[in-house]
Amino acid sequence: MSNEKNPLAAMLAQYESNNKPKYEKKNDKVYDLKNYFNTFIKEGVKSATKQIRILGTHDGSSPFVEMYAHKVQVDGEWKTFPCLKHEKGEACPFCEAREALLATGKEADKELAKKYNARMLYIVKVIDRDNEADGVKFWRFNHDYRKEGIYDKIIGVLNAIKKDVTDPSTGRDLLLTINRNQSNVPVVSAVASLDPSVLSENADQAKTWLSDTRTWEDVYSVRNYDYMEIIVKTGSAPVWDKEQKKFVSKDAVKAETKNDLEAELTMGVENVKANVKAATTTTTEASETVAEPEGEEKDDLPF
Repeated sequence: MSNEKNPLAAMLAQYESNNKPKYEKKNDKVYDLKNYFNTFIKEGVKSATKQIRILGTHDGSSPFVEMYAHKVQVDGEWKTFPCLKHEKGEACPFCEAREALLATGKEADKELAKKYNARMLYIVKVIDRDNEADGVKFWRFNHDYRKEGIYDKIIGVLNAIKKDVTDPSTGRDLLLTINRNQSNVPVVSAVASLDPSVLSENADQAKTWLSDTRTWEDVYSVRNYDYMEIIVKTGSAPVWDKEQKKFVSKDAVKAETKNDLEAELTMGVENVKANVKAATTTTTEASETVAEPEGEEKDDLPF
């Protein structure tokens, strides 16, 4: 192996190092898409069906876990943030913003306060029959105050058949019919119960699924106060600043970077002007006493 220095490699490494962003995304959890069940369908597909099996709980309680969260647009994408007030009994920036707006008594502020409401969702553990190898998945969907949502459709089926669909021996799979609504968004338009069946013909597989003790907090992040406060105050996505060792506003970082660059350019121009002026003055003074050598090219300006 050669010990010779490689100037090109050194220059390229230097360039890469100097152009790395000062911030990076930091995730508290490593996300695996296999953990999540969804009812999305590919673009261009108008309708589809998906078959699932809802898993029961160890204590016999309802498998539908209620969770309150705030839904907001961040960088043009809708994001869901579990409410710290409802889920942890802690201060929540979204709830504080809502309360502050309601306190003004203004109709416009009351309307704006709705943006910061905590909305109820349901989370249930299921087996996706089309992807059984993925194991237990978490399905999260909204509560519908109009009683036209997914939960309402499932409860309608349960009321009709009067059976425990989660029983590992005599339970039933559910067939979800998915269609696009007027906004072209895939929605569950119908839920049907299939014939009774065992959870799995493979006893070991069934045991593995039933022994899964994870909760929704194991697969969905609960962001802290500082993280969510950035979203509430700036509307910008939080990013991890390696230098400050904390989350900061992405827009603020961009603005800071832009300002630093403009400052550097301004300083550079001023330095160039100063150097040009100094060089011009020196040349003028020298020409008064010493004749410029013939045949020599003039030095480039210092920039």
